[in-house]
Amino acid sequence: MEITKIVSRLSLIAALAACAAYGQSVISAKAGVVHYTEGDVTIASGTERSPVEMKTGGRYTDLKDGQELSTGEGRVEVLLNPGVFLRMGENSAVKMISTRLSDTRLELTRGIALVEVAEVSKDNAVTMIVKDAAVTFSKMALVRMDVDSGIRIYKGEAQVMAGGTPQILKEGREMQFGTGFTVAKFDARVGDPLYRWANRRAEYLAMANIASANMVRQNSTGFSYLNTGGWFYNPFFGMYTYLPVGNGMYRSPFGYMYYSPGRVSRYYQSFQQAVAPSINSGFAGGQNNRTWNSDNGYYTTSSRSAGAVSMPAPSAGAPAASAPAAPAGRGADVGTARGGGSGSSGK
Repeated sequence: MEITKIVSRLSLIAALAACAAYGQSVISAKAGVVHYTEGDVTIASGTERSPVEMKTGGRYTDLKDGQELSTGEGRVEVLLNPGVFLRMGENSAVKMISTRLSDTRLELTRGIALVEVAEVSKDNAVTMIVKDAAVTFSKMALVRMDVDSGIRIYKGEAQVMAGGTPQILKEGREMQFGTGFTVAKFDARVGDPLYRWANRRAEYLAMANIASANMVRQNSTGFSYLNTGGWFYNPFFGMYTYLPVGNGMYRSPFGYMYYSPGRVSRYYQSFQQAVAPSINSGFAGGQNNRTWNSDNGYYTTSSRSAGAVSMPAPSAGAPAASAPAAPAGRGADVGTARGGGSGSSGK
């Protein structure tokens, strides 16, 4: 099993080396990359505490076993196992117990944290300890943990070990602390500031995923045949994103999609078909000339004529109908559906 893992990781490195000009992947046996910070975020090792150093060019600070990551008036995003994101709100702290991918463990010691799980490899495990409860993630999930109040499942499910009893906590359920680990319902449609911030971060990462998956598809071979996903750095977005493998396509708990290099080709093929050159098709009575208009964002038809149609002559004594005058100031826009110029100035 270990040899298979090593071969897979080495193969992944070789596959991604072909697209090094475009980005790089975090191929590491460790979890805990401090990916993004806002405001006051520090790392403590023993009694020493220092601000998180935000680096450039795809270089980030890695949490070490035993270190504590904390926020004051700030927020932070951490990349755990590929496909798993940890985000903390203000005045919160988490201690890294183990950075091993096969058994990643953290403890929320203060405040609140939100864990987003798009995918967890069957060979890996992620566990968050909150007070006397241990939350393990193995499937898609969006889980909020609060040291003072308890554990909430916004999406998916997670296994919770509390009071010596394991149970599966599902969407719309919360485990309340201080009441003997009571499980109750809550309205999963109602979030908070940390939830909304995490939603925005998830959207950015999903946007970077489409471009990154396409880069790998165009500049490497063999990636789609590997059996494990990974983090991929996109220098144009200045961030990492998650790339599934094979023909995988995973939905974030927030609803955004993560495409593999193999699957994203279908996305781009659909787009290319939409912007294809003019389609000319004949039909009885005339021609239908459809052309993609990149300014309007849809196909336009230059002619729908069914041939000349003769109009009856006006009856004797009836006044001839006068042609309507063109609206003042419309110019070339007369008769168009947009009501504005057909060029860029009309946007």
